[in-house]
Amino acid sequence: MVKVVLNNGQYKITIPKELALAKGWTAGTVLRFIETPEGDVILREMPQISQTGGRKRK
Repeated sequence: MVKVVLNNGQYKITIPKELALAKGWTAGTVLRFIETPEGDVILREMPQISQTGGRKRK
């Protein structure tokens, strides 16, 4: 179950542990919400930028 919480003026959600583990998401993973014209919401992992300025590959 995903729940929306208001904390210090920001809305936050909790991602189910099983989903985070399956996707390989850890603390610090940057996710982006994308809304489709139909109103669906897609959660997409953003590529991380390495210290040298290039994108890290998974």
